[in-house]
Order: sequence, then structure tokens, then C-alpha cells
Amino acid sequence: MDYVWSLILGVVQGLTEFLPVSSSAHLDVIPEIFKVQSPILNSLTYDVALHGGTLLALIIFFWKKILALCKAFFTGLFNKQSRQSADFRIALYVLIAAIPAGIAGTLAGERIEDKVRDYPVIIGILMIVFGIILYLADRAGKKQKEMGAMTVLDSVLIGCAQVLALVPGVSRSGSTIMTGLFCGIKREDSAEFSFLLSIPVIAGAFLFKLKHILHTTGSGGKSIMAIGFLAAAVSGFIAIKFLLNFVKKHSYLAFAVYRTLFGVFLIIFFLKF
Repeated sequence: MDYVWSLILGVVQGLTEFLPVSSSAHLDVIPEIFKVQSPILNSLTYDVALHGGTLLALIIFFWKKILALCKAFFTGLFNKQSRQSADFRIALYVLIAAIPAGIAGTLAGERIEDKVRDYPVIIGILMIVFGIILYLADRAGKKQKEMGAMTVLDSVLIGCAQVLALVPGVSRSGSTIMTGLFCGIKREDSAEFSFLLSIPVIAGAFLFKLKHILHTTGSGGKSIMAIGFLAAAVSGFIAIKFLLNFVKKHSYLAFAVYRTLFGVFLIIFFLKF
């Protein structure tokens, strides 16, 4: 049964990591709702495997963009004219925006998540609150600015908003996208910047926790984690492609509604039981 649940949780991780609905909220409450008891699936090692899968999805999907940004950034370090390019500015803004979450995650990330995950009703409330904020951001934002026209202030605000995602129920992609919208950035550009920003953040978290992979024993445990890893990678790739195409023609209302309904469900379910 662990193999089946590893597949399910891997798909959940891949989809909810990139859609603005909070992956940590889903991965915290789904095992609780269905009484999934497994030393492997409930381990930090499995969490590392899932994050490795979503990181792979990002690298595969954005590999051309990643190369272009890296080339522009390092060229710009030694060439003043190259610093005027949009790719150099985007690379710089990604690095700036990654700093707040990197510091906060290193200092208190696991402690914050561990405290909140014991209170699923709070997670439900946060799902609703930040769903409403996402909707308001989508309505209020001018949505005219492209990534290349962002400012340092935009990147700092988005980076600070990402710190909120350390709390289950907020959503990393949701918090960064809604802040981008409030800053007047286009829907698809807000989503793309959120995904690019997640690369150093997820990579840092993955490398920081990678040592725990050594604690896995037995081929069975490795096979279970491999299923979760691949499921997260495939579903994550699909989620990235879906959202970037979806927001070109549609608003974030559907995600705000989903967050609200799921939040209400969590509150009712856990208050009842």
C-alpha cells in the first residue's frame, strides 16, 4: 500500500507545489484524513525525494531559460552594457527575491511548519484567507508589467511574501503570484517569475535536507521514494505547463474558489473529528 500512497502523494506534491493551493497543506492533511501510517512516507527522507522531483520538473521545463539567465547574469558581472538586458535583470531579481525565504527557511522553516501542521483547522483558515487575497490581487492588479520591467522593490516584496509560505496553507506559488499581481505584473509573468524563483528556493531546501536520504534502508524504501520522486516530477511538469497556459486566458478565480472550499472542508472535518 505504501507504493500506491507514494504515487498519490507524489502527484499531489507535483500539482500543488506549482498551483497556488499550498502543497504543504495538502501533504499535511491528506495522510491525516486517510490515516496513512508509514515510517517511510512520513519521513523527512520522503519529503526530500518529493522536493527533488519538483526540482527536476522545473529544470526540465525551464532549462533554456535557466541557461539564458545564467549566461546573462555572469556576462553582466563583467560587462556594463550586458546589465541592461532583461535576462540580466530577471536573474538579479530572482536572486534578490530568494534571499528572505532562504534566511527564514534556514533559521526557522521546520519549526514553523511543525507547529502549524498540528492544527489543521488553522491550515483551513489560512487556505480561505489567502484564497481571498489571491482573488483580490487578481482583481486589483493592473497586470501590465512584464518580468523584464520589474523593479528591485518588486523583487524584494515578492521575496518577503515567499517567507509566508513557510506556514502550511499559505502556498509558496500563491504568495509570490499574488504579490506580483499587486505589483502590477501580468498574470503569466507573475506565474513564470514565481516558478523561476522557486528553483533556488527548492534547490536550497533539497540540498539542505539531502543528508537525510542516507538514513533510508532497504531497497523497498528506495523504491517507494523513487515512485514519489517520479510522480512529483511528471505531475509538476504538467502543473507548470497548465498554469502558464491557463492564466493567459483566465483569472485566478478558480484557484481562489478551490482554496475556499478546501479550507471550509478542513475546518468542518477536523472540528467534527
